[in-house]
Amino acid sequence: MPDQGAEMPAETRTPGPQLRQRCAALTIAAWARLRPTGNRVTGYVAVGAVGALIGTSLAVGAGASGSRPRLADIGAWLASSEKGEIAHVHGLTGAVDGKVVLPAGMAGHRVSVARGGGSTLVLDEQTGRVARIDASQLTAGQSADYGAAGLQLVSGGAYAYVVDPVRGTVRRIDPALTTAAGPAVDLGGKPGAAVVDQEGTLWVPLAERGTVVPFVKGRKSTAVKVAEPGHDLVLTLADGRPVVTDRTAAVLKALTATGVRGTFELGGANTGASSGADASDTLVPTSTDGSVVPVLVGRSGDLVLLDVLSRHTVRARVPVQGQRLGAPQLLGKRVYIPDESTGRLLVYDTSLAAPAEPVRITESAGELELLVRDGLLWVNDPDSAHAAVIDADGEVRRIGKYGTEVPSALEPGERWVEDGVPTGFPAAGLPSGTVTPGANAPAGGTPGPGPDPQAPGGEPTGTVPSPPPAQEPGAPGAPQAESRMGAIRITFAEALGATPRRYVLKGQAPDQTVTPDGIGPDGPFAFEVKGGSCEEQYSFTVVAEYAGGKPSKESAPSALARPCVAPGAPRELTFTPTQGGHGGTVTWQPPQGANGTVTYAVNGPGGTAETTELSHTYKNMKNGTVTWVTVMAGNAAGSGAAVSGKIDLTPPSQEMAIVNNTANSTPVGIRSLPTTVGSGRPGEIPGNPGGHLTQVTTVHCKVEGQEQTYNDETTKFWAYHTFHHPGIDKDITGYTSDLFVNSRANPDVWECE
Repeated sequence: MPDQGAEMPAETRTPGPQLRQRCAALTIAAWARLRPTGNRVTGYVAVGAVGALIGTSLAVGAGASGSRPRLADIGAWLASSEKGEIAHVHGLTGAVDGKVVLPAGMAGHRVSVARGGGSTLVLDEQTGRVARIDASQLTAGQSADYGAAGLQLVSGGAYAYVVDPVRGTVRRIDPALTTAAGPAVDLGGKPGAAVVDQEGTLWVPLAERGTVVPFVKGRKSTAVKVAEPGHDLVLTLADGRPVVTDRTAAVLKALTATGVRGTFELGGANTGASSGADASDTLVPTSTDGSVVPVLVGRSGDLVLLDVLSRHTVRARVPVQGQRLGAPQLLGKRVYIPDESTGRLLVYDTSLAAPAEPVRITESAGELELLVRDGLLWVNDPDSAHAAVIDADGEVRRIGKYGTEVPSALEPGERWVEDGVPTGFPAAGLPSGTVTPGANAPAGGTPGPGPDPQAPGGEPTGTVPSPPPAQEPGAPGAPQAESRMGAIRITFAEALGATPRRYVLKGQAPDQTVTPDGIGPDGPFAFEVKGGSCEEQYSFTVVAEYAGGKPSKESAPSALARPCVAPGAPRELTFTPTQGGHGGTVTWQPPQGANGTVTYAVNGPGGTAETTELSHTYKNMKNGTVTWVTVMAGNAAGSGAAVSGKIDLTPPSQEMAIVNNTANSTPVGIRSLPTTVGSGRPGEIPGNPGGHLTQVTTVHCKVEGQEQTYNDETTKFWAYHTFHHPGIDKDITGYTSDLFVNSRANPDVWECE
């Protein structure tokens, strides 16, 4: 099925002068975004999207019979529960460019939207009805009723699923028809919130079992053990790949369908969660646009930004005062935290190591839905007209979902007619105290009116302003700590008020060194702390020192951080078998740049073993087998990717001479089994009269069989070998008594299994 936005082309028509002028203006506006910040990607994306918008103008504005609206490729569907409708919004303008009325009975119900595999699906969370959005017709006529409240609808790749938390089942559905594509599959427990990765694999957490169950290509696979039974588990898609946060143990793990590929300790950010505190207070988004996962502990304001690819970790403290907070989202250098008690987004700027101006979305308390996709942050209040889209520069575009002058489903006999350009948030839909986009506003904040010199209380024209009062010394902002290999980088916001003489760092341990010793009033506002133990966590404060006898001011403490990151994968894994087989030693080299005490988890035959050495030995194994072994390195910060290799116990072949067959014309038999009883004879070794020939054979292994005696020599061993018969130019494979091969005396010949 075509993806939304990939509708049938409109009838070809030459655009008029007004439309051409409008297209040119849009292109100029997009190129204007290529300002000299070094971030050209945003501008290029803008131009691409404007191309899509111009295409929209050509299709919608043509007014020809049979033409259809073309929705922006960079856009999102936002639900309005009260209205029972879903609006498509252009990402770069904030304009609603299409609207769909949901099936009868959905109005007033909370709905959720799932997009993937070329389809957009909507779930009525109260009734269990699933409807498909037809972007070409702006309708939702295709639907199926799954008859239960509280279902989850997730989709990705070419797959879509309905998860029933009450019954503990998963049902795959056809994303085009919305009907069931198979029977309900029992999960064996009550599932948490599920996700679907970029390959279409469904991941379902089962907290009571401590596992995550993958459905690969629609089929249930082996559960992955990720935690102790009963731990609180939350799934996130980071850069399209599954990550599970064990909120009870304060651990984050990256997953594959075959197991855990990385473990990261959240450390002090979640201290106490395992000792009776509410683990659900640890907030994690269901998806991120990149590899960095933001984790927020609501009760303390501890914020962790963890990159599951580079393994770097940034820790900060965000001021929180009992607000009802939602899961954070990261876009660019800013972290956005929904404050559902006030209808705002709290903003933390990692480049400044300080909070930024909040962004108001609604006028009152309410749930805020956040999603980052295509380099944009979408914020939606499903219970009101209010929504917004924010770009990587922090620019906010307001969205009015209730606007009526937008394309929607056609009534019989109607045709699409362009009635002007949607300009985004209608004036009636703006929260009080806001202005339309484009007005002056603080970076990342809510625009507001500028001062009016003629207004009452304003500065009278022609008067001399009073000199400003002397500024009092202020404290620097709470430091932000970034864990690095062997170091911690501390950044902070400069003090407000009087200008300090310098800034110094406080809190370093005796085995740590700080660079520089002090920082002047103009910055740069960053210290590097080298040394310390990876097994310890450290917190620092920044002190602003003032001249003239003014008292120094100390910042709030930083979040706890370690001078290390989780190690990467071990290197150069090799396996050396023991002489004779039945085991051997796996060896490897440490990861590059590993810090602290590194422990290696060796997962192979018999389960998982831990060691601090660079080798692990296996014993009592069967020869003739090939098994896999993986080694993962870990320290106090977590563990990285594993390295894999084979434990190959295939017996190595050996060239050996035939014995006890010299000056003898009698051939030596080759048997199909290591016995003369009931055993076939696929061939023989010819006699060697006069002992002139040196006959050799390729011995694969030796095995115990029927006891044989020759010239007062007795043995029960037989050689399994391949002999090339020169007379018939043929290889013959089978068993020959060791009386004629003597493989038992060769330690390099392994036992057969």
